[in-house]
Amino acid sequence: MSIREIPRGLVNLRDVASSTARVRPGVLLRSDAPHSGDDAPEVGEWPPAVVVDLRDDAEKSEDHPLLGVCRVVDLPLLGGRATMDADEEDVAAFLRAGLGGMYASMLEGEAAVLLVRAIEEIARADGPVLVHCTAGKDRTGVTVALALALVGVPDDEIVADYVRTAENMPHVHARARRTVAARTVGAQLALDIPKEILSAPAAAMEGFLDDLASRGGAEAWFLAAGGTPETVAALRRRLRA
Repeated sequence: MSIREIPRGLVNLRDVASSTARVRPGVLLRSDAPHSGDDAPEVGEWPPAVVVDLRDDAEKSEDHPLLGVCRVVDLPLLGGRATMDADEEDVAAFLRAGLGGMYASMLEGEAAVLLVRAIEEIARADGPVLVHCTAGKDRTGVTVALALALVGVPDDEIVADYVRTAENMPHVHARARRTVAARTVGAQLALDIPKEILSAPAAAMEGFLDDLASRGGAEAWFLAAGGTPETVAALRRRLRA
């Protein structure tokens, strides 16, 4: 793919309601990272009221293009592990763990606190919410999966939404190579990055949902991680069709 063929707009954007009839349209959007100069997408109400940006700072080669247009909330869910400034052994272990290890790690420690905050933003926003990371696959996938699980969407529909990203990954990679800051893990072509991390296999999301179930389910995990019943109730009012 040449630089001229890289789309001038979001390539992994969708209304989560397009994957399940159990969610109201126009409330929760997910995507890859917006770039300055992007064409406006054709998806319901744009721009959204709130943007939840899950990227590390080193993944950002520019100020968020929606700053000043809507409220942008920074929640770096990987806590620096997406950058080459992290300890080399930690980065290697992070990659070896694969998607299953990555997703499980977001349910622990500081990442869990930020994940709870992301759900709070979705629940309390006054208008559409866009959740994104760089690709709109892993951090976005976990956040959206948790939101859907909390409102009672069945696992198979959550997995079906997640795997829709796979067909978009070639364009996602092209956009990331062009604009992501050079010190991110994904930009280091010399790294031995497992192919699984560059795809969206159903087994990865199935494993995450199994992990949630082993912790008592989405709501039990959320409350144990610092979330409140009021937030769960607000999320259900916002999202349920």
